[in-house]
Order: sequence, then C-alpha cells, then structure tokens
Amino acid sequence: MARAVAMAVRRGNSYIGLGSRRRIFGRLAFARLGLALLLGAFMLSAGRPADAVEVLPHKAIYILHSRQVPGAEETVTAEGMLIFEWIDTCDGWSINQRAKLRLGGGDEDEEEAGFEWRQITWESKDGRRYRYQSEEYRNGEKGDQRRGEASVESSGKGAVTTALPTRGQHDLPAGVMLPTAHSLRLLQAAAAGEGFLSANVFDGTVSDEPITITAALGPGTLHWHDQDKQFPALAKVQSRPVDLAFFLDAGPEGMPDFEQSLQIYDNGVIGKMVFSFAGIPMEGELRQLDVSANEKCKAP
Repeated sequence: MARAVAMAVRRGNSYIGLGSRRRIFGRLAFARLGLALLLGAFMLSAGRPADAVEVLPHKAIYILHSRQVPGAEETVTAEGMLIFEWIDTCDGWSINQRAKLRLGGGDEDEEEAGFEWRQITWESKDGRRYRYQSEEYRNGEKGDQRRGEASVESSGKGAVTTALPTRGQHDLPAGVMLPTAHSLRLLQAAAAGEGFLSANVFDGTVSDEPITITAALGPGTLHWHDQDKQFPALAKVQSRPVDLAFFLDAGPEGMPDFEQSLQIYDNGVIGKMVFSFAGIPMEGELRQLDVSANEKCKAP
C-alpha cells in the first residue's frame, strides 16, 4: 500500500520528466504496500508468539487510478494495477507484490511514462529474520535494485547486510521492528481500540536506515460499502480507516515524507487505499480477492 505526499525529496524518491514538467515520484508508495497490507498470524511479545490475530493469507488485485479533486487542475492522469500475495511458508511469511503505473499528460505533445515495481520479502514468524529484494523499471528499462537481509536480537538490537545497490553491513538501533511484526502490532492496536501507534521500522526496499511510521486508527464498522457481498471472505469482519505517515529522517514532530489513507479489515485485507503519486491524487480499489489454502505445517 501507496503513501503520499507530493513533496520534495528524500532517498528512495526520483525525479521523473513528463513532457516539460518535473514531478516527484515517491517510490515508497509501492515499496511499502506490504506493510500497509498487514500480514501475519501472531503478535510478538518478548520474542514469542502472544495474542493471536486472525489474518487471512491471500492474493489481492487492486486497480489504481487518478481521482478528481474539487478545484484542482487535472493535467496529468495515471492508471495501473497492484498485485499482492501473502504466503504462509510455515517458518515465516513471504510477500510478493508487483505494481504497474502509466502516467499520461494533459497535452497531446506530452509523452506517457510507465513504471513497474517488483518486490519479494520474507520474514520469520518470530520477527527476528528478514530478507528483501526489490527492483523497478521505467519505460521498460531496469532502474533501482535493492537486496539484503536483516536480523533483530532478543535484546532489540539489529543488524543489516546489504547486497544491492552496494555491499555493506551496519547496525540497527534498539527497538526497531521488522515490517510484518509492525503490521501485526498495528492490527493488534486496532483490535484493542487504540487510536494511535508510532514505531521505527526497517524495510530495506526504501532506505538502508529505519523509518518512523505513525498510524491514526479509526473505529471499526461492519459491511463497509457492502464489500462483503462481493468478497465473502470479508463477511462479518470489521474494517476501519487508518491514516499512515512516514518519516524518512526527522521524527514525527516534523512534516511526513509520505502519507496514505486505508480502509483496513481486521483480517488484514485492504478494502481501499488513497495516496499521491508524483503529485497526482490516486485511489486503489480492490477488484479481486483470492483466499490462499491453509498450509499444513509440521509442529516445531
């Protein structure tokens, strides 16, 4: 899930030329959709599974499109698709995602621009080990690539080993969370009726350093826009609005680098997302939801 703010510029952003204009492309918007899609099956406490969270392993397809904003001048449009798959590998959670977007100018003499992202991550169920790989394409040509792995000790300290874009190793600060562990914590906070959550999270597909993520959680409701009639897996499952803000450097006292608004079900499925891409207001609508078969995992 997409996070937004049309604002300049941190690592993980790139300038894109669209005709005579320069716009800011927030790569984080898609690289971190896995976090927003809230995956997992257990919460973490002192390194051990604690309160169970009923999350649905699934494959979801979202149609992405630009949306009209009252009073705004619409000069650039965008449309595309996001395919997201979450898999229980018994020893961890594997997340596969792929997004495509095409931007078109409002003038006939402006060329279209195409973008594609592919990302694969794996995280152990105890929230201690994590592997990531991501790559992007611009107009069919391969762009940024990132690959590495991270680990978090029981003391809370962590370490990162990077393979791309450069080889290296560095420590993570105490208290940092890995993406799925953070997502599970967010689901637990929602179920407990908490209204706010802030955490430092290492993702790797955006930056070699942790980022601060804050979440404002709204009240839960059933039958949101009657989506449960189209997708039976959402029947009798509450959903709630969640506003996420992402800070790449400064703490949450400053302005966020990206923001995203979601309608999240308590089983981890996103019903809708609202974000900004290259300054263009965007929406992501759930069009297909396939429930994954339960894996028969051997007891450890």
